[in-house]
Amino acid sequence: MSRIDPSSSTPVPIDTPTEPGPTPPPSRAKDTSVSAARNEVRAYDGPTHRPLQGSSSKPAPASSGPAISAGELAARGGRLGPASTSSPASTPEVPDSVYSALRSHLTRNLIDWRVSGSDVKAVHTALGTLQPGTYRAALERMERDGLLGEYVKAQDPDTRKAFLEQAESKGLLERRKGTAPSGPLGYPAEPDFFRNDPKLPESLRGAVNEHAMDVGSAFYRAHTEYLGRYVDAVNGAKRLRELRALGPPQQAQLKDNVLGIGRKDPAGEAYAAQWRRALGPPDSVNRAYQTVNARMRELTDERPGGSIQLHGKGSLTSHGVKLSDEVQVDTRGRVGMKEEVGVVLSGGPLEVELAQSRSGERSVETTLDLGLLKLSVDSEGTKKMELGAGKAASVYVTVNEQKAELGGGVIAELEAGDKKLEGETGFNMKALAADRVRESFDKDHRGLFDPPRELEAGTSWDALTAKQRAAYEKQDWTREEWTQTLAREQRRPR
Repeated sequence: MSRIDPSSSTPVPIDTPTEPGPTPPPSRAKDTSVSAARNEVRAYDGPTHRPLQGSSSKPAPASSGPAISAGELAARGGRLGPASTSSPASTPEVPDSVYSALRSHLTRNLIDWRVSGSDVKAVHTALGTLQPGTYRAALERMERDGLLGEYVKAQDPDTRKAFLEQAESKGLLERRKGTAPSGPLGYPAEPDFFRNDPKLPESLRGAVNEHAMDVGSAFYRAHTEYLGRYVDAVNGAKRLRELRALGPPQQAQLKDNVLGIGRKDPAGEAYAAQWRRALGPPDSVNRAYQTVNARMRELTDERPGGSIQLHGKGSLTSHGVKLSDEVQVDTRGRVGMKEEVGVVLSGGPLEVELAQSRSGERSVETTLDLGLLKLSVDSEGTKKMELGAGKAASVYVTVNEQKAELGGGVIAELEAGDKKLEGETGFNMKALAADRVRESFDKDHRGLFDPPRELEAGTSWDALTAKQRAAYEKQDWTREEWTQTLAREQRRPR
């Protein structure tokens, strides 16, 4: 019978019987086992010989290949495939010297009762000498022996990051790249995150999650610092165009998908929940938006809602001419001065005062004197009710529905002949005006950081009506800024 040798087989010496003798004749009985054996091909393991009488039969060598039928051999074209084995020899072995060193640095005893920083550094160096396959085997063995948990527990954030980068270089970890800082105020870069793969050793997964907590918390702290810089820049803006150049404040929100945890990972939600608790919520941008709104009102000479203004006013009226000075201080720390000169015309219980400030603003106030009660209204819509509290004093309340302002105070008067000296002190509270309330619910309202509709439509500055240009000039738009913004809008992909 011909033989088929696998390419990796080695010659086996042929054993010759030492005692010659007649060969027994073959049995004539039909032997089914022999027939089956004839249809079976085995990897060659030496010539077949009969054991001597009285000798024990030897078992087939352990290296013998798997038996296949002649039909299967024909289907393979006469070629024997390599034997499939799941031998432990396929897993790289960790050198004993290296593993002994790892164990010595991570094992605690009465003398060496803790894993020190030098131990962590020595383990990191020893692991770095291993090839990728051996590196994985070393970590898995350390995990089984409880050493990997001790190693991870002794790491600080910097050494943990170095360990994870080492594991990445050995092909054990994957990394999700972050972003770069952006904007004039340095919105922080979103950090890199290592993928928390369920195939990793449990202690390594814990290290990956600890690193995610470290970099995530650092990102949120950097975002808080960014919001502080943003608020300072808003308060320092001198014009509306400087506010527009800052752009809206950016929110920071890290989602669970940065961890790279699969949906079918049984431990995934536990890791994600631990990560979320460690980070907490990011700082809201509401304070930054409130600062923008307040500064915008200031730059347009409009008080923001929620502010309180205190004032003191003194006036002298003589022969129908009235001179007055007023000092105003509000809760924003803004101090203002207002000087007016006016003419007072009276007839019976009705009195009309015409005044003009140094800046050229004109106002008209009409007062009806009913004795103990005085009612007045001015050209800005402020209604005032004054109630006498004696011969030389009175209290008053003011309200302006259009501006959403409410105030009050006291007035003291002193008359000498045709001269009247008057002193007034009080407060004024600013609420949210009706038009601002409507803007809050108006989806089509254009805020400070929204380009005007005409600009979005591609309308040039010269194509605007005179009324439109006047309105946009009040918002600190110029021909140059409009033209530059229009060019950017036209280059932007739709």
